[in-house]
Amino acid sequence: MDLTLTTVSDMIRWGVSEMRRAGIHYFYFGDPDLLQTSHYLTFFALDLPYDYQNPIYLNAKLEEHEISAIKDVFNKRIKERLPTPYITNEYWYGPLSPQTKFFITKDVFVPRSPIYLNLKDFMKSMTWKNHRILDLGTGSGALGIILALLNPDVKVDLADICPKALKVAQINIDRHNLQERVKCIQGNLFQNIKHKYDFIITVPPHLSPEEYKTNMPEFFHEPALSLRSGKDGFKHIKQIIEEAPDYLNAGGMLAAEIGPRLPNLIKSVYSHLKFEWFKYQNKDWIFSWRKK
Repeated sequence: MDLTLTTVSDMIRWGVSEMRRAGIHYFYFGDPDLLQTSHYLTFFALDLPYDYQNPIYLNAKLEEHEISAIKDVFNKRIKERLPTPYITNEYWYGPLSPQTKFFITKDVFVPRSPIYLNLKDFMKSMTWKNHRILDLGTGSGALGIILALLNPDVKVDLADICPKALKVAQINIDRHNLQERVKCIQGNLFQNIKHKYDFIITVPPHLSPEEYKTNMPEFFHEPALSLRSGKDGFKHIKQIIEEAPDYLNAGGMLAAEIGPRLPNLIKSVYSHLKFEWFKYQNKDWIFSWRKK
């Protein structure tokens, strides 16, 4: 047993040092200095509640097997470069307070789109006809489930090409007791979609092969199907923009997050369409469009 590591606080300090030494990127979890990640992984390994400030836990002395368990968890993060949610199979995301907890596996990408910042405003501005929402390319189901939680009157379809992803989404539906209002549909984009909707929301794949290759190691644990889109990153959003009107009610809205690179291309190709753009990190990043 390492005599320099005896308490929970010692392991948190050790975890931060080890991750920094290895050049670990925080990868959308906690803070960039990795302290929250270290807190979380240490408490997860010990099966403690996430009350990081409680001195009863922080000053507790650890048994050798507990220290070993903590190191095993950190090895997954450091040596394998696994994103934190893939280690713990859980992640908090969205505009609600506290954020909504989701079950996560390597079959879905880690939900992180900044479009969640717009969800409440989108819902307030909606023209409701049949109170139906489509979350297209849903992955874990996070966006559609949050929308169902925001409005108890809506019915939500979660569509994805990947059956494994939909199994994860169904677990999240069940955990939030939304079986009566939220359903899964397997298919490639609008394939197998039978309804019309007041709101279609999507975070489609939008990376080119070059963009994908230049990402940090954690990205390559996520399903490439969720990230890459043809030769230039434009394939999926092009199809969505062109086909979405057929699945929207009059007055219905399409909202999409497509990152910072594609907005200029979209504005050029679809100059005849009236998009509303929303900035993230001072760049156009998200758009919405309403069907007349």
